Amino acid sequence: MRSHRSAVRSLPVSIRHALAVAMLAGAAMPAFAQQGASATDLDSVEVRAPIARTAGTATKTDTPIREIPQSISVVTDQQMKDRAIHGIEEAIWFTAGAQGGGYGGDPRSDWLLLRGFTPARYLDGLALAEGSGTSITRIEPYGLERVEVLKGPASVAYGAMPPGGMVNYVSKRPTDATLREVEVQVGTYDLFQLAGDFGGRLTDDGVWTYRLTALARQSDDEIDFVHDDRYFIAPALTWKPDEANSLTLLARWQKNDTVAGAGFLPAEGTLLPNPNGRIARNRFTGEPGFNNYDKTMTSLGWEYFHDFGGGATFRQNLRYGVTKIDPSTSVGAFGWLADPVTFQPVDYRTLVRYLWNTEEESKTFGVDNQLQFDFSTGAVEHTLLTGLDFRRARNDYASAFVFGAPTLDLFAPVYGSPIVEPDFSSRTRQTQSQFGLYAQDQMKVDRWVVTLGARQDWVGTDTHEVIGGAQSHQSDDKFSGRVGVNYLFDNGFAPYIGWSQSFQPTVGTDFFGTAFVPTTGEQTEIGLKYQPASNRVLATIAAYELVQENTLVVDPNHTLYSIQQGETKVRGVELEGRWNVGNGLSVYGAYTYTDSEVTKSTDPLSLGKEIPLQPENVASLGADYTIIGGALSGLGFGAGVRYTGEHYGDAYNAWQTPSYTLFDASVHYDIGAWRLQLNAQNVGDKDYIATCNSGTWCYYGYPRTVTATARYQW
Repeated sequence: MRSHRSAVRSLPVSIRHALAVAMLAGAAMPAFAQQGASATDLDSVEVRAPIARTAGTATKTDTPIREIPQSISVVTDQQMKDRAIHGIEEAIWFTAGAQGGGYGGDPRSDWLLLRGFTPARYLDGLALAEGSGTSITRIEPYGLERVEVLKGPASVAYGAMPPGGMVNYVSKRPTDATLREVEVQVGTYDLFQLAGDFGGRLTDDGVWTYRLTALARQSDDEIDFVHDDRYFIAPALTWKPDEANSLTLLARWQKNDTVAGAGFLPAEGTLLPNPNGRIARNRFTGEPGFNNYDKTMTSLGWEYFHDFGGGATFRQNLRYGVTKIDPSTSVGAFGWLADPVTFQPVDYRTLVRYLWNTEEESKTFGVDNQLQFDFSTGAVEHTLLTGLDFRRARNDYASAFVFGAPTLDLFAPVYGSPIVEPDFSSRTRQTQSQFGLYAQDQMKVDRWVVTLGARQDWVGTDTHEVIGGAQSHQSDDKFSGRVGVNYLFDNGFAPYIGWSQSFQPTVGTDFFGTAFVPTTGEQTEIGLKYQPASNRVLATIAAYELVQENTLVVDPNHTLYSIQQGETKVRGVELEGRWNVGNGLSVYGAYTYTDSEVTKSTDPLSLGKEIPLQPENVASLGADYTIIGGALSGLGFGAGVRYTGEHYGDAYNAWQTPSYTLFDASVHYDIGAWRLQLNAQNVGDKDYIATCNSGTWCYYGYPRTVTATARYQW
């Protein structure tokens, strides 16, 4: 049965009931004041879905999107609110080239892919933790102004990162205008969430401004005994004594309190038939009282700006953060109990389980110093950026993995068997430092924009196996480059071509003790962007070829070791667009075609295979319409459809997941300072498998979720 915490929730029950009744009855709600209106220049009366005009992630300068020689998508905070999302993987469901939620719903983390690869994750332009569990933290979307998704290699601006690209979370900043917002949500699985967002001037002259964003959430989950609680607060303060100087302090604290025990189900009973029937979607494979997964993120930093005059400016971004996963013992699933002679399941209902202990702490420090010079040489206008950045990450990860946990009948589970917690058998402390020097020149000549970038990095990695005592040091240095050309037509069209590189340090040695060199990525991309002066349309189409080299593969002569002979090639076409038609109607959608292949490998079973979790075809289409006149003014409706093509869950392409199509819907009503909103994801409650890594581990997809929101702004 599902866990109940009525003592915790008893106080707000009446409030939640009254709110739900009011919403279903069509009580009035807010016309939300558009955040970032200066950046979008939209008519907020007719259009509720702002379209970003500029992005800073790709070039580290405030560059119009159609002048960037690379694919980038921006998801604004208003778009996330309109869809009532609770995780970043949901936010990118309508983004070309991006995959979110490949393992179905998981309250612990956001599982993301960009062009087939796990992306780097940044917050305000500085890298987040990259530990075993700390690297996939579910960032609270309510605390973000936008999410910028840069597709393809970007080491020229940031140093070490994967070839698929990066996701940059942009925090909410202090506002000069007064902002006061309170939001309440109730929904499926006893969701109750209270959030607030406040900002404005602290002094009449506007020298001091602030922002305070906070959220508290309690929720159960589709899986029995799993909860999804979250607590978040982010104060921000800006000091701007004059037009030449500003300093913004950004702090945040987030605690995710949840449970591990979803997914990892056998194929027989999920993807394949089982003589006992289908395994229940809400089946918990762990043990109540164990499987806790509590993660805390704390960070403090600043952004400083100084204008020297004459087109010269200086910026510094700095942040120190700590991400911690509390010690816990989890009971995990490892397939059916098998006959020791035939290796066949004995009854297709008895689940083998293991014990897994973990504890992790990641400490990160990053600073990025930038000098920008805006000047002209004859007919050429230059935006020259030079920079020096440094980041240091220290990760302490302890774990234990042992078999011997009590088995579980997946069709008639009985919990409560005694659990003996194992001692940690492994503890690794790793410190990695990166120092980078970079330069970039964005040159405009008439309608031409030429972007040139170069960077040199030095990376040092120290690894200490605490229990075994082994210690090692590895040094890497790497040059990265980028070249791009855009042509700007007056009607808003902008064709472009770009080339970029990436690298990632690969820690370890081969059989002969030779240190591995960094894994590299290289991409060529051509495309066309369309964003007219009205800014009611942003449409992009891109075609690319991305090659990753020096990946680790098994050494055929020494099978316990690896060598760097692997290569993966990804080709694709991506279309994405958002059109604020007018008269309250907006349309948005995306299509992705991806052809991935392992082109070099010493393992003949993986050669020629596709990248796991990456479908060949993904498509989405959504629309929202708001009545803007007459007695029903403020009433609106939204709908969306998402298609995910068949794909493989393993490197050998032995386990293929069928395609699936999901539908979303919403209804909202604005009046005065209120908004009432009702959202449903997977409205038909389609029962589907997100993926299977093997015959042992399969995962159900997202169930139907319904969220009712009441937002008041004054």
